[in-house]
Amino acid sequence: MTLTVQRRILLLNYEFPPMGGGAGNASAQIAKALVRQGYAVDVLTSGIHGQPEHEVIEGVHIYRVPSKRKSIHDCGFRGAWSYVFSAMPVLKKLLKQNHYDALHYFFGLPTGLLSIGVPEARKIPSVISLRGSDVPGYDPYNRMLTWAHRLLKPLTRTIWKKADAVVALSQSLHDQAKLTLPSKPIEVISNAIDTDLFTPTHHQRDTTDIHLLIVARLIPRKGITDLLQAIALLKNPNIHLTIQGTGPYSETLEALAIRLGIQDQITFAGFQPRHLLPKTYQQADIFILPSYAESCGLALLEAMACGLPVIISRIGGMVEHVEHEKNGLIIPPKDPQALALAIEKLINNPELCTTLSQNNVNKIGADYTWDAVSQKYAAIYTHIIESKSPSKENAHAPS
Repeated sequence: MTLTVQRRILLLNYEFPPMGGGAGNASAQIAKALVRQGYAVDVLTSGIHGQPEHEVIEGVHIYRVPSKRKSIHDCGFRGAWSYVFSAMPVLKKLLKQNHYDALHYFFGLPTGLLSIGVPEARKIPSVISLRGSDVPGYDPYNRMLTWAHRLLKPLTRTIWKKADAVVALSQSLHDQAKLTLPSKPIEVISNAIDTDLFTPTHHQRDTTDIHLLIVARLIPRKGITDLLQAIALLKNPNIHLTIQGTGPYSETLEALAIRLGIQDQITFAGFQPRHLLPKTYQQADIFILPSYAESCGLALLEAMACGLPVIISRIGGMVEHVEHEKNGLIIPPKDPQALALAIEKLINNPELCTTLSQNNVNKIGADYTWDAVSQKYAAIYTHIIESKSPSKENAHAPS
């Protein structure tokens, strides 16, 4: 889609590569895809020491403000809310300098607070993207998050009500969000994958060792403790697990591996730059994500794109991407025994692994591209802009 008159969009997210996880990467990919479609795109995000306050990457103007994050991959409440306060004056400045046709907020909270906290922003058509942790009830295992949502639910409702469009990352997240505000129409747009970067491998896999992989933040809801317990139950010294990621749960997981006597089978690989992740997937035999809560699971889609058979828990948006025994195995959450049996099933059935692998490659190639995702958002922008400014309809009609 090309535009006869260039529209300008401002994306706002407290996380942006290299910081954060799936939502940060999604906002970066959508921004670049929108530029390819002919939009002018700015991003207002947080930065780390040494990053410029403003730079242009692949046509996207990125503006960064300070925040009190714990680390690159661990924001915490302090980091999230400090971004909001730092971003307010910069948002006012950007709105004064530039004419934006629409504002796109990633996360209802904390980012969406800017939509009601900055008076100038209220006049501009806006989209709120719900990503998971910003939806009440999404992660009932996180007591602090549950308590915060109970306290802030009236604020959440206000932010969603005032938005011209609200988008959920999956159907399950849509259904969860409707419990908070049943009257609000909510659309569903999934994540996507850069299939030029994440591709299947063609090398001959090792026939003796079995390489398991999880790519995730090291936090309780990812279910990594269950994965470690499952490996201990299997008592197979040929199984090796790579845990790719960082987070506040790392010491707990390392201690558990030692207590279970499987520390020699586990590699805590830490942070890895995104451009190196495809090689990590390609060197694995099976990808596992036994989460307790997951709105979509970007790492799951990346693993599928790289042709890995996958094992997931029956939770959240992940089951919208995986059919049991067609392109993966689905197990109950918080069940190490079931997880061990699923791993053993794939180890003993290479033909099934081959089928799951090929079906995943085909599925990603057909259904999950960032250009397709950005076009869906572009359609929403068009709708809310023209709904608020009927007189501009002809001037901004796409060709």
